[in-house]
Amino acid sequence: MGNMAVDVESGTGQGEDLSWLRLLREALPSVAADVGTAPFAPRLVDLLGRVLQFDWWMVMVYRQHANPEMLCENFSGSWRAKGLTTYVGSFYVLDPFYIMSLSLDHPEVCRLGDITPDGFLDSEYYRAHYASGRIGDEVGYLWPLEAGVTFAVSLERSEHCTGFSDDDVRHLEAVQPLLYALTRKHWSMTRSSAAPVRDLELGRLVQEAAANFGRKLLTPRECDVVKLVLRGFSTKSISQSLGISPGTVKVHRENIYGKLGVSSQAELFNMFIASVSAGQTQVPTGSH
Repeated sequence: MGNMAVDVESGTGQGEDLSWLRLLREALPSVAADVGTAPFAPRLVDLLGRVLQFDWWMVMVYRQHANPEMLCENFSGSWRAKGLTTYVGSFYVLDPFYIMSLSLDHPEVCRLGDITPDGFLDSEYYRAHYASGRIGDEVGYLWPLEAGVTFAVSLERSEHCTGFSDDDVRHLEAVQPLLYALTRKHWSMTRSSAAPVRDLELGRLVQEAAANFGRKLLTPRECDVVKLVLRGFSTKSISQSLGISPGTVKVHRENIYGKLGVSSQAELFNMFIASVSAGQTQVPTGSH
């Protein structure tokens, strides 16, 4: 993609103003010209490559009652064939970016470390999605387009790179208002507010499976604990979130493992993903 990082001063000031003017002069006209056409999303990412360096990217539409719609990405090899399919089919329900999009009512620049719970790096979701894909850090835009619909731009660096800095976030925030306006215009010209019937049914079944995981065997409180464990909350943060003691959280976890017949968080995660994925098989093949 030929990403080129712009050397600017930290914070606001002349350096950031120069990067903004350079961005407008070199890249923005072509992005504006592609509003309403298929090349808009990749052109948008190419523009962002002039502000900061990243290795991989994805542009998606999150819908509240459907699986994510992948518009474009630059992954390759086995990770593209397996990882992205798994993400769109089931993993997304644990993605902190997706979870944040469900309640967001304004455009936001989100950095992975700023929106994840304290035990996220030790979670099985992190190991299965980020570590296995050798993704070291992620930052992205979440742009509400209408009720239940969010445009998501994900920018990722490999595990061998330095994570996204505060300056990187500020640069993305500086260009956000205009890019968000262009994206809203693009959406109004090209996209329908309604997802295909089959996609809505698939999303409903997947999300119902996630919401109901373990409900036949666990108490309501144990179900609450399971959801937070799978999202990467530590024992301490679970106790604070639910208003119970850390010791009670540990008892709940022991009971959960015993009732579900698992002995580790990895087994719990695999059981959850299998349950969510099973929801996809329930979609009638004739739906369209």
